[in-house]
Amino acid sequence: MVRKMQVSTLLALLLVALLVTEVLAVPSIRFTLNGAGQRYNAGAVFMLYGRTEDSSSKLALPDADVLVKAEVDGNPIFWSQVRSDNNGYFRTHFNLPNITTGNMEVSVSALGGSQVRNYELGAKESDLEFYAVGFDQKPVNKLVPVSTRTIMVAFNSNMNYFKNRDADPDLEYLGVNEKNADCVRIYEKATGKLVNTSVSLVSTDAEGLQPVNFYDLEGQERSVIRRGIIPLSLNESLKSKTTYIVVISGEVAANSSNILGEDVEIEFTTQASSKTEETIPVAEEEISSAGGTISEPGVTIVIPANAISSDVKVTIEKVLNTDALPLNDKSILISEVFEIIKNRTENFSKPVTITLSFDKSKVDTDKYDVRICYFDEQENKWIPLDNITVNLETGTVSGDITHFTKFAVIAVEKALPEPEETLPDSETEPTSVQFSDTKGHWAEKYIAELAASGAIGGYPDGTFKPDRTISRAEFATILVKAFQLPARDGKVFEDTANHWGREYISTAAAHGIVSGYSDTAFGPDDSITREQMAVMIAKAANLQSDSSQPISFTDQEQISSWAAQAVSSSVSQGIINGYPDNTFRPSGSATRAEAATVIIQAKKIN
Repeated sequence: MVRKMQVSTLLALLLVALLVTEVLAVPSIRFTLNGAGQRYNAGAVFMLYGRTEDSSSKLALPDADVLVKAEVDGNPIFWSQVRSDNNGYFRTHFNLPNITTGNMEVSVSALGGSQVRNYELGAKESDLEFYAVGFDQKPVNKLVPVSTRTIMVAFNSNMNYFKNRDADPDLEYLGVNEKNADCVRIYEKATGKLVNTSVSLVSTDAEGLQPVNFYDLEGQERSVIRRGIIPLSLNESLKSKTTYIVVISGEVAANSSNILGEDVEIEFTTQASSKTEETIPVAEEEISSAGGTISEPGVTIVIPANAISSDVKVTIEKVLNTDALPLNDKSILISEVFEIIKNRTENFSKPVTITLSFDKSKVDTDKYDVRICYFDEQENKWIPLDNITVNLETGTVSGDITHFTKFAVIAVEKALPEPEETLPDSETEPTSVQFSDTKGHWAEKYIAELAASGAIGGYPDGTFKPDRTISRAEFATILVKAFQLPARDGKVFEDTANHWGREYISTAAAHGIVSGYSDTAFGPDDSITREQMAVMIAKAANLQSDSSQPISFTDQEQISSWAAQAVSSSVSQGIINGYPDNTFRPSGSATRAEAATVIIQAKKIN
């Protein structure tokens, strides 16, 4: 019995010793400030992030009262008590006085431990500037579409998260700048009513370096690195013909700790409502970065894993009235029109597959090609998706795309292009071939040279129509002629079997220059896009992958993955160029002048 008591006593003493050791753990405090320097400016924002821990084991000291004090030359300017979380981390922030300068001492203490650091506090100055308010849909005549879902405020500095590269790794990111989430508001000018918005900021370099495209009030497309914008998602629809005021607080802060300094107000007015904007909700679902599928009657969306960096909310709406949507005379709308949107502004990094059902009774597939298309708000026209697959048995059609907008199934009549006057082969100089509408045109010499070779001709009225778009069949035909490819029996698609360009398309396919949207569809009468043209010309000229160089177009993220190598190679070789505003416009329709130019440039290096 005595021995048992001794053992019990010993265990009790040991337990007490352990508890005492825990109580007597020596506290340690680490902290860092936003901005990587030792100097701050008067009026700047001051953000502090730290951790309470045991100095020897580095284990967290949670739920600790942390006292933060700041003094300038012995005069207190800030005092705050915060509590550490379960992992020992704590944070606080405030604005430095506008006129105070001198030596700033910051002390942080908790559980008897403390840490003191000194910083220089200089005169007020700012390198933060606001430069644009942007919209996810293009304003026309400075009128903003009422269907706009996101408004972006762009700055010349990092506005999203604070980071100190000199801090300990776990303290390097001070996290999302919650302060800025409250610094931008939108009001109705006439009533002063606040528009319900939410802000989604970023917290890592990877997210912050993603480019975001938007339109300014002039309707010009711009691009900015995401860390330089504050995006406001509209949680309610804008009203038509209504003027709004965007108010940016002078307290909005950059990663450098500087603030804007003065409030800024920008006005914008919305367009009148149109029939196309009358919609009914279909679905709203959250999709994680692991991907997922949304399936509703008439529409299915498949988002692959890692197509977007974080969770996204996808909303599907059905457009009730489609009369105002443009449609070619030789085209038929054979499905519902769905508008698909998400609460994040950047494009998907991997193609998303959209599948729509269509009414088979409305189309004769012997006379029409079936396409799933997206509506290009900027070009005001329907454009086919990539990798189209048509299933006539189920009445569905699928395609790939990297962004959301309006989608529909369009049937396009299989029609011959306008006749061209075939010019004979000529031994004369290219300048001897002249058209009435190419004199002084930027592509005049390329058009003349290609026409002289007999690969392309003009129209019976003596014109060339250099700025007219060119179809996929026409471009394939010109390539075969220009590169003098021997005729071969290649792939014949369902929509090229009775087409005027069948033999040329078949030859181009046999030489590995062209491919279709799917095994059955080529889209011969579709306007060829600039990225499609780059792929065909790169194959025709046999450009090697090692001939490519990094490209830096502002819209390069919009270039499809399957076209990126060809675009890079053809740009590097000087075959195809971008536009003066440093865009490539991969989905834009190529013109006859552009086609002639790239073919002549490619032949020079072939």
